[in-house]
Amino acid sequence: MVHDLKIGYYAMSTAGHDAGRWYIILGIENEYGLLCDGRIRTLDRPKRKKLKHMQVCKKMDPILEDKLIRGCASNEEIKRTLKLFQKEIIGKEVE
Repeated sequence: MVHDLKIGYYAMSTAGHDAGRWYIILGIENEYGLLCDGRIRTLDRPKRKKLKHMQVCKKMDPILEDKLIRGCASNEEIKRTLKLFQKEIIGKEVE
């Protein structure tokens, strides 16, 4: 699972107090993913989550992925992307 993760993929926490919350993957460090939701966990304070405690959806917004790689994404763009993902794909609004 580790080798096929990419920056920009959507990931849902499956364990801990944030179980069920969706994030965007910012990077991978050993057995941890660096996750951001643009709200509580911002680009400058990503959440470290063990890979076994998250479910990855291998979909991404290509524009956001490009901005993340170049380092010019904003928290607002991440919030907007997650909201659209949850509304259109999953069928529920972001909290």
